Amino acid sequence: MQAYHELLRSTSRTFSVGIEALPDPLRDAVTLAYLVLRVSDYYEDSPTLSRKEKRASLLHWAELLEASPELPESEGMGPLTRHLSPLDGELPDHRAAQQARFILEGLAALPSRFREPIRRHTVDTTRGMARWTERGDDFPDEAALDEYMFEVAGRVGILLTELFAAHSPRVRKRSRSLGKVAVSFGLGLQTVNVIRGLHEDPERGWTYVPRHLVSDVHRGSPSSLDLRKLTSAEQERILDFLVWKAAGHISDALRYCQLLPRWERGIRTFCIVPALLAARTALVSRGNRRVFSEPVKVERREVGRIVLRARLLFFSNGWLEWQRRRVVSSLKERLRDDDPRARVRPG
Repeated sequence: MQAYHELLRSTSRTFSVGIEALPDPLRDAVTLAYLVLRVSDYYEDSPTLSRKEKRASLLHWAELLEASPELPESEGMGPLTRHLSPLDGELPDHRAAQQARFILEGLAALPSRFREPIRRHTVDTTRGMARWTERGDDFPDEAALDEYMFEVAGRVGILLTELFAAHSPRVRKRSRSLGKVAVSFGLGLQTVNVIRGLHEDPERGWTYVPRHLVSDVHRGSPSSLDLRKLTSAEQERILDFLVWKAAGHISDALRYCQLLPRWERGIRTFCIVPALLAARTALVSRGNRRVFSEPVKVERREVGRIVLRARLLFFSNGWLEWQRRRVVSSLKERLRDDDPRARVRPG
């Protein structure tokens, strides 16, 4: 499985740090689950593929996943390889898509207790991506955005919980309580990804912003919405909304971490690191309209501190609860007393 871990590192160094903390064979399962979804992400997010090509590729990828552990013949990969654009060669997801059959081989080799949850949830997620690719970024309100985010991220929280339970009888005993906040674990990370992408998503024709947050002139033509050209008031309203939303999900994500058995060091560390990195990214972005024009990142030294503290204090629910309260308080500090989701929008 070493080749899969190396492929993972080439697609996301940050995420691989957490996965490397997991015990075997859970580490192998989560690595394969992540790589499967990186292939899906490529065909959803490619800036060079047409909407029709994206949808066709996603549906075919879902069919191949659904057939696991059966492996396709070489010609069965054709619909995917034909849509691999050399113009996307610098994208990390492109590297995973190039290795799609290799990833299917790894998935087939997993024990069924891991393979089946991965197969089931990634098929549903990939088909959900295909539906939204056909629909486009039509998010008239928060409910529509929530529907999309559940498809691409909420299911991931459920999948991870099932994989943890398949590995650990202790986690299995807590599956019901973990399940109540598992979706939010995925949504917290995804909401922060939306914030991180505010400066670049319009370039590929997608904007993950409910249209009720902008004035009427922008609502009728979703594809023409360029966040960089909005008024400062509209940008602030969008950012407040997303930070508020992230705060609630990150709070649940840190509750999720507290519910995990304290002696499951690897699993807890794996979950704590991305939750705290998401929280810090949201804090750096809060009230910062530069997110609409340039990437906003957490400094590498701070990433190192977060990882170190997670590794040392993974067992402490008191520390996690302190972090949760601090994060929620800090994220909502700047926001007005009224919930930004309910504010009256200018006509």
